[in-house]
Amino acid sequence: MTPADLTVLVPVPAPAGFPGEDHRHELTTTELRDAVAHLAAAHEWNSLHWPDLLRALVALGRTDVPLSRLTEGHVDAVRILGEAGVAPVEGATYGVWASRSHATGLRARRVGAGGDDGGGGEAGGHGDAWVLDGTLRFASGAGVLDRALVPVWLDESTSVLLDVPVTEWTPDTSAWRTGAMRLSHSHTIHVAEHRVSARQVGPDGWYLGRAGFFPGGVGVAGVWAGLGARLIDLTAAALASAPPSPARAPRLGRMRTDLALSLALVTTAGPRLETLLAESPRGEAVLAPQELVGDLHDLSTEVRAGVAAAVLRIAEESRRLVGPAGLAYDEDLTAALHDAELYLRQQNPDSDAAHLGRRASS
Repeated sequence: MTPADLTVLVPVPAPAGFPGEDHRHELTTTELRDAVAHLAAAHEWNSLHWPDLLRALVALGRTDVPLSRLTEGHVDAVRILGEAGVAPVEGATYGVWASRSHATGLRARRVGAGGDDGGGGEAGGHGDAWVLDGTLRFASGAGVLDRALVPVWLDESTSVLLDVPVTEWTPDTSAWRTGAMRLSHSHTIHVAEHRVSARQVGPDGWYLGRAGFFPGGVGVAGVWAGLGARLIDLTAAALASAPPSPARAPRLGRMRTDLALSLALVTTAGPRLETLLAESPRGEAVLAPQELVGDLHDLSTEVRAGVAAAVLRIAEESRRLVGPAGLAYDEDLTAALHDAELYLRQQNPDSDAAHLGRRASS
């Protein structure tokens, strides 16, 4: 099987070349930001309906694992802002820093209104003054992105979403102890009584209660499906000069089957999301009915769990096919395998299986 054989399964190829493509493993911060901006400019993401959005995210995932991770974060952020009826800051690259890994996260209190956020409002508008305290883990694009959407907690049960300028935030790079996803700059941010001017996006509690919260996870699964295609592309290239093996055909066949499964899950999710979201209350920054949230949660969990498991199987088959020589001598393939496997581990198979099992038996 060659990369060309995948065109039936992945009809939209990866985007055209981007800055630094020939030395993607050594991109400088400026080159990385330019590459993300290049990929982000490929579409008017806010105007895409879900079937087209997911098709574009699959194509994005076929480019490069860390770059697609960063670009998907920007896409998610601008669509969240669109749901709230808020324009993104012109020319800014965004991320969504929402991890609460190991009970981390930011606490916040509002201390004033109308502070200048350094161009952080619409057409240089103003935000409120906030004081933030805590630790953010997995802040992808730290030191690279201009702004981030950050859920912060006013108390144990109340969160607000802030649009925050982050160019001055200093990431702690010492905690990242793996080469996997190194290019994503997914570092830790520590802030202590840090004063910042930021825009609140939506009312209190809106980020977690909006209709688009769980569909965002389907978008990530679209990128993962594209990563499966990238792994097969790279595996096929690595095998081009390898001696024949009786294990090659069945392993490639299983990889193709899992890619088809991933793409089927993503492709069928697009129209289902359009139908479900048509039931959401109209208007910007409104909370979704709980029944709708439950249906969206189920769909997102099914797609994420199925795609993650299938792409991890693709990765394992790739490792077995190329053997130690391919893993030792093919930098692109080895990096993609390490990156994809770490990225996919954000999906919790036990938690997702338990959720789906409870829903099925209720």
